[in-house]
Amino acid sequence: MQKKPLALSLGIATVILSLDAMAQQGMIEEVIVTAQKRSESLEDVPISIAVMNGEAMDKTGVRQMREVAEFVPNVSLTSGNDTNTAVRIRGVGATTRNIGFDTRVGMYLDGVYLGQSPAQNLDILDLERVEIARGPQGTLFGKNTVAGAINLITNKPDREFMAEVRGEYGNLDSHRIAAIVNAPITDSLAARFSVSDNHRDGYIRDITTGTEFNERDGTSYRGQLRYQGDRLDINLAADYLESERVSFFGEAQTDWSGTVAPDPLAPKRNRISNNIDNHEEREVWGVSATADIDLGHNYSLRSITAYRDTDSRRIQDSDHSANDILTVDYPDQYEQWSQEFQFFSPEGERLQYVAGLYLYDQSASSERVPTLGSQTDVLFSALGVPLAPFSDLFTGAKLNTYGEVDTESWAVFINGTYELSDRLTLGFGARYTEEEKTVDYTMLGDVVYVLGTIPVSVAQIFGVAEGPIVDGRTTAVYEDDKSYDDFSPTLSLTYAITDTINIYAKYSAAFKSGGFNVDFVPQAVFDDGLDFDTETVDAYEIGLKGTALDNSLRFALAGFQMDFDDYQLNQFVELGNNLSAITIRNAAKVQSRGFEAEATWYPGAALMLQGSVGYNDAEFDEFPGGGTSRNPAGLGADLGGNKLPLAPELSAAFAAQYNHPLDAWNAEFVTRVDWTYTDGTYTTEDNVKVASPGSSIPFGYVDSYDILNARIGLEAPGQWSVYLWARNLLDEEYSDNNQSDFFGTIVDFPGDPRTYGIELAYTFD
Repeated sequence: MQKKPLALSLGIATVILSLDAMAQQGMIEEVIVTAQKRSESLEDVPISIAVMNGEAMDKTGVRQMREVAEFVPNVSLTSGNDTNTAVRIRGVGATTRNIGFDTRVGMYLDGVYLGQSPAQNLDILDLERVEIARGPQGTLFGKNTVAGAINLITNKPDREFMAEVRGEYGNLDSHRIAAIVNAPITDSLAARFSVSDNHRDGYIRDITTGTEFNERDGTSYRGQLRYQGDRLDINLAADYLESERVSFFGEAQTDWSGTVAPDPLAPKRNRISNNIDNHEEREVWGVSATADIDLGHNYSLRSITAYRDTDSRRIQDSDHSANDILTVDYPDQYEQWSQEFQFFSPEGERLQYVAGLYLYDQSASSERVPTLGSQTDVLFSALGVPLAPFSDLFTGAKLNTYGEVDTESWAVFINGTYELSDRLTLGFGARYTEEEKTVDYTMLGDVVYVLGTIPVSVAQIFGVAEGPIVDGRTTAVYEDDKSYDDFSPTLSLTYAITDTINIYAKYSAAFKSGGFNVDFVPQAVFDDGLDFDTETVDAYEIGLKGTALDNSLRFALAGFQMDFDDYQLNQFVELGNNLSAITIRNAAKVQSRGFEAEATWYPGAALMLQGSVGYNDAEFDEFPGGGTSRNPAGLGADLGGNKLPLAPELSAAFAAQYNHPLDAWNAEFVTRVDWTYTDGTYTTEDNVKVASPGSSIPFGYVDSYDILNARIGLEAPGQWSVYLWARNLLDEEYSDNNQSDFFGTIVDFPGDPRTYGIELAYTFD
């Protein structure tokens, strides 16, 4: 398997060299990216990068970062809710509802780290482009980029007046209004302001309350003020997002205890029967100041100072049923400050480099507040706990967690290139990081006195850790601090086969710092300590990229292998009585290997064709003791050789766009079709397809699916446009995940049904 990407690269290189001699009209515009901090041509960067510019985002109709990922092979963002968005690249990612567990993919807005998962599924608002760098980016972006980095680059204020309004309406009562204003103030000062208001009804009907779940309801703002002098360029920026909606945490496929399927209360697709409406809200905002300073002699300095704040809260019916058993409140809050200095050497020299210093400070706090409802007799009977006659005493009883995790980090880095010859370039980089994390965690459980004298703790009923009784509650307290340090190097060689085609080989490393299990954990985990170790990755990549057919074809091909040590795993672990809790531990070794191939071709002036495919074989190399009770080999089985969950082997995308000129209207008739494919995948580490050995209840696997999107309309470029659009045009029924919740309820996450509408845009200048 390891030899296939290289063989494929050499084969395609031979074909491209032959095609390069053919004459076609040049159509491809140069794509400039900043994945290596400098502005460079996409073809010159030895990284597997997918780029979607603002025009492509308009033409595909994407509205959130989650939708951008649909068009990029070997990349995904989970759907359903926004408070624990999981980004995965090449099969590797992380769901981070736990403030002590960092992401594996760093997401950046104009160079500023956006932080944990509640801040990652942003609405698309006035972006110049999105760059998705696959593979470890430890040298340039530091920790938490073991799988890759996503860069969101906004449109900056300039000296030309421009105003744009955009409106959209569709089925499910979807409506979106967006506006952008760019205004010069003086010869050296300009401002830019943008806003987007996005709403859509849900399509998962709760037959108990009558509410439609999985709606969209968000408003985003961004303002920028830019000063451009002879030697100084300063950009002040602020952004704000607020969202409050009826969210979605899975459609029950079984009864609340996971023993009867289909769900007897709501057996039909896109139907649930919760006794309360799940609620989710986010408030994400930040401010930043970016200064570019010309130091003279072609040296320059960039300073990026930023503060970000994220508040999220979700309220969830954790039994997924019409029974009033358990409701959980999840409020989280993050504050972070960062400062980065980047020193740039002169452009055009044989030796070019950027060196820098990075400072980061984050304070995170979290609560988990499960509250027992009025029907605990149903729960006690199912658990075999002889407390049903006393169930009224437990109504309103709580089991709370309170946690704070503070992170302080600093790093120094250098990244550069040296031209060994006219065609051969050496790339190099290194980053040294030191980090300290402190945790203050408490788990409090109510104590109910049965028959007036017999204490029964809620912690004991749920099988989680409990400490001594203090002021009528079991009190388990944990405090700790850990320090981490890491040296991450990178090395590459790039050879220019022709003036327009490059081939490269690269080694890179990165790390993901350790952390703490700040969530509900069993007593044994609490007693052993809540910390887990640092995760590291060594990655190898070869690639071929360039343009051909007289600049009418752009292509890129990359083969990769990533080897992880002490892979951090967020896994449901049984607490007994069919109860489970998410526990984080290190899972020995993981390997991900495969390839990505992408191409854009203009056969003529009016037609554009794009295609991309990704293959990814991601598995546990070693995972002793990883099996759960759902595994046919039993609890604690060795999972070595199993596939990583939610890591499809094959993903692909294809687009065709045709622009027919309408000279009489000074406009174009535009049609576009987008098709995406995602392979079937396991959803748990056990790699099972049924709920338990001998069971017939489907669980643990989602089938492959493909989605067709289309747009058709009229456009006068830079002036006005009107489009009819449809997503999931063929109304494909599919699911992108399933999981087992706290009580063992098996829940499914169905994809969006067919949506369609009309979009109007007008630009003033």
